[in-house]
Amino acid sequence: MPRASLGERFFPLHHSAEVDRLLGDFEWCIVFKAGTSDKTFDAWEVAQKALEPRPDVAVGFIRLPEDRAVSDHVSAIAGIAHRSPQLILFRNSAPLFHLDELAIVPAELVPALREHLPAQAGPRVQNDAVVTLEPYIRLLREYVAGALPDARFQWGYLDRLQREAIWRDDETFALLNSLFENGWGRDVQAARLVALEFQGQLAGRLQPLKDRAARLLANMGA
Repeated sequence: MPRASLGERFFPLHHSAEVDRLLGDFEWCIVFKAGTSDKTFDAWEVAQKALEPRPDVAVGFIRLPEDRAVSDHVSAIAGIAHRSPQLILFRNSAPLFHLDELAIVPAELVPALREHLPAQAGPRVQNDAVVTLEPYIRLLREYVAGALPDARFQWGYLDRLQREAIWRDDETFALLNSLFENGWGRDVQAARLVALEFQGQLAGRLQPLKDRAARLLANMGA
């Protein structure tokens, strides 16, 4: 299922201070709490499509269970019990509405956004840090240059891709995902792909990883 891109207005939230800064910096903000179930992927798809026409709304994203403390911080600010998945619309740090779990569907979300957001979109939100591929480029360069051993590179690259797979836009995800043999799409599991890489190399089925990494660097214009 294709995923819309929220591009430069996406804010991964790993610390409470990042939540406070996000809510303080932008008038309109959605916070989305993402678990690991299939209903999270469905709800995130709904949220992205509904928010795509509104570049004035910042989108904060919390991964669960690893960032549960951040989720609890949002719950304390909003006075809303934690659920996963969960979507909360804030204006000037004040919650306006929330939808939980199976209620995050177009029939509920679209009318709620229409009711609360102004008819005309305001200034575009931008988070320059999120659209960069520099962390991947740095890992690839160090690996191709021989500064990183295979294992450290694979785990570093795939751990990052696993964390970001749910929100990267289709084109960027396809590019990053192309380095490894992955038939599971956005269900990136680093341990599974590291094992598959080892098996493929042992069987002589895959090109050397370093050669593929150099080719990916070239495709990224780096």
